[in-house]
Amino acid sequence: MHSDFFNRHPVIVAHDLIGCELTIVRDGIVTGGRIVETEAYAGMGDPASHSARMKFARGVLAGPTGRLYIYRSYGIHLCLNIVSHEDLLGGGVLIRAIEPEIGIEAMRERRGNVPDNQLLRGPGNVGQALAISLDDIGKPVDGSSDYLLRPPVRQGRIYAGERIGISKAVEAPWRFFDPDSRSVSSHRRGEEVSMETLLQHRDWPTSVE
Repeated sequence: MHSDFFNRHPVIVAHDLIGCELTIVRDGIVTGGRIVETEAYAGMGDPASHSARMKFARGVLAGPTGRLYIYRSYGIHLCLNIVSHEDLLGGGVLIRAIEPEIGIEAMRERRGNVPDNQLLRGPGNVGQALAISLDDIGKPVDGSSDYLLRPPVRQGRIYAGERIGISKAVEAPWRFFDPDSRSVSSHRRGEEVSMETLLQHRDWPTSVE
């Protein structure tokens, strides 16, 4: 997918990523599937965003769009984000869950003895199942690297709800998910939302305050 897709507010991008297919190649093995849960993080005005509190992250998240920002959560799990913003204001989208479709056996080996619908449920599990690395920071997802993002094959209902695991700006309904997917996290509270609704309420250029 072209970088223009990501040259928009991260809330819009997070919504539109639901249903897209993300794959990664590691040692000649392709793994991935359909994105079913995302979270949007805006720039400096979003206190929950790394842009607001981490200098290195700020530089990456305000850089070229359609590229990867990866960080280590709690010193253990690697989490996958795609840089998304408009007017160089910074921002990104966290990939929270993927419905496994490709290379399932390889992902089972990486994740251990868990049900298939839990292989890529949660951002840390996404990182482990896909074998992402901090060396992937800055890689594009247009297929010119070992990451490839494709448009949705199918896209049904999309729900929006509060973001998970943060202590600031918790009220912002910037988490999007497919309510019909068994790979979505157990936090399923939300309401159905359309792109038309999002555009009608575009009062969140960079801030959730």
